[in-house]
Amino acid sequence: MKQLYNLLLLSICLPIIFSSCLGDLDTVPLTDDKLLPEKAWEDPDAYEQFLAKIYAGLTLSGNEGPFGLPDISANDQGEATFLRSYWNLQQLGTDEVICAEDNETMRGLQFCQWNSNNNFVALNYTRIYMNIAYANEYLRETTEEKLEHRGVNDGLRAKIDGFRAEATVLRAMNYYFLMDLYANVPFIDESVAVGSRQIEQRGREFFFAWIESELKSVEGKLPLADKEHYGMVNEPTVWMLLAKMYLNAEVYISEKRYDDCLVYLKKILGAGFTIDPVYKNMFCADNEKSPEIIFPLVYDGRRATTFGGTTYLIAAACKSDMNPLTNLGFSQAWSNIRAKESLSTMFEEGDKRAMFWKQDRTLETSVWYDFTKGWSVIKYSNLKSDGTAGSNSAHADTDFPFFRLADAYLMYAEAVLRGGQGGTKAQALLYIKELRERAGISPISDIELTLDFVLEERARELYWEGHRRTDLIRFDRFTRNYKWPWKNGVFSGVANIDSKYNLYPLPSTELTSNLDLRQNTGY
Repeated sequence: MKQLYNLLLLSICLPIIFSSCLGDLDTVPLTDDKLLPEKAWEDPDAYEQFLAKIYAGLTLSGNEGPFGLPDISANDQGEATFLRSYWNLQQLGTDEVICAEDNETMRGLQFCQWNSNNNFVALNYTRIYMNIAYANEYLRETTEEKLEHRGVNDGLRAKIDGFRAEATVLRAMNYYFLMDLYANVPFIDESVAVGSRQIEQRGREFFFAWIESELKSVEGKLPLADKEHYGMVNEPTVWMLLAKMYLNAEVYISEKRYDDCLVYLKKILGAGFTIDPVYKNMFCADNEKSPEIIFPLVYDGRRATTFGGTTYLIAAACKSDMNPLTNLGFSQAWSNIRAKESLSTMFEEGDKRAMFWKQDRTLETSVWYDFTKGWSVIKYSNLKSDGTAGSNSAHADTDFPFFRLADAYLMYAEAVLRGGQGGTKAQALLYIKELRERAGISPISDIELTLDFVLEERARELYWEGHRRTDLIRFDRFTRNYKWPWKNGVFSGVANIDSKYNLYPLPSTELTSNLDLRQNTGY
C-alpha cells in the first residue's frame, strides 16, 4: 500500500549519514549530524532506512521536502530530481512536447541541438550515479562478513537478503538508464573503492550482459507484486526491464532478441495485472488503486514533496486561465510545456486518451515560447478518481506509472511484428483491441496492424510517460526519416539530423574531472 512506502520514505529524514558512500560524487551532505558508518549500522532499522534512500533517489531531491538538505547542488532543486531530468531527456527532443521556457538548456533539448554543457544532461547523469553510489554502498555494507561482524541476528539477515535483492535491481535499473541515454560510461560497482580514480569506461555490450545477469540473479527474492508492497521493485519490474532491453537489443548490441522479449512479456501478462477500465485514473491523485501499474514512482503531497515528478508534469503543463485548482486540484501553474501538433493530430475523434485543453489555444506551435501556441496537456491531475482534491494543492499525490500493462501489450505486438517467436499476431490484435475499447474507439484489422501503426499507437497510449525518445530511435525515426515541428530549431522541422543525437554526450564536467574518459562520437 502507498502508506507503507511513504513510511519508508519518511525514515530517510532521520539524522543518519553513511559518510563514505558519496566520496566519488560532487554532492551536498545529507545532514550536518554525521554518524560514522559502523555506528549507524548498529541500529537494526538502518538497513531499511538506507534502502528507502535508494528508492528516494528516483523521486526526491533531498532529505527535507522540496528545498532542504539536497543531495545535489543545483540552482533549482526540482531540476535535480531524477524524473524531471530524465523525462526532459526522453521527451523534449521528440514530436510530443514543446517548452516555452527560454534558456540555452531547454532550447538545446527541444531543438535537438544539445551539447556536453547542457544542464539536464549533467543533472540526470549525476543523479543516476548518485543512485548507483547509494546502492553500491548498501551492497558493501550488507555482506555476510559485515553482518557476522556486527552480530546481526538470523531474522534480520533474512530481511536484509531481500533488501539486497531490491538494491541490486535498483542499481541495474539505473545502469539501464545510463546505457540507453549515454551508452559509454564509467562502470562502478561495490568492488570499486570509494574515491578511486581507476574507473573503467564500458560500452553497451558490457552493460547489456551485466544488467541481464544482475536482474536474473534476484528472481525469487523480491517483494510480492501486490498492493501491500506498492512502490517497491518486484519480479514483474525485473521482467519489464529485461523485456525492454531485449526489444531494444538491435539498437544496444546489434542483436535480435525478440524471442527473449516475448518470454518475459508473457511472464508479465500472467502476473495478475489488468487493464484499468478508466484511462485517466492511472494519472490521478489516487492512482495507487490502479490494477494496471506495475512499477510506480511514488509521490505524496504531504510527506514526499518535490518540484520534480508529477508536480512538474501538472504545474508546468498549466496556465492560470485553465482554473487548475478546480480542474486539476492544483494551485501551481507554470505555463511551460504543452503538446506539439504532431502529437495532438494523432488522435481520432472520441479517443478518451486525448486529454487536451484547447480553449484559447492554437493547434500549431508556431511560436515556441508562447504557451498558448499548442494544446495544453491535462493527462496528469491532482484530483482523485472520484473528483475530490489531493492532499496538497501545491504538491501532487499522483504517482508516476513508470511501467504499466498497456506498455507490455504494445511491446508484445511489436516483438511479434519484428519476427519474435512465442507470440501471435492474433493475440496482439486482441491486446490492441482491449486498449482501443478502453479509449472508446474502433479496433483495427489484421492488415492495419503494422510497425508504423504500433509506433503511433504507442504515442497515443503512452504519450508524456518518458518512452518517446527510445521508441523513435528503435524505429529509426529520431535522427532521420521523420520530421516534426521545431526539430533542428525551425518550425517546419527537418527529417534528418546528425546521428550523434541518438546518444547524449558525457557531461563536460565529467570529462574535465576524469581525463581518461572518452566522449561519445561527434561531441
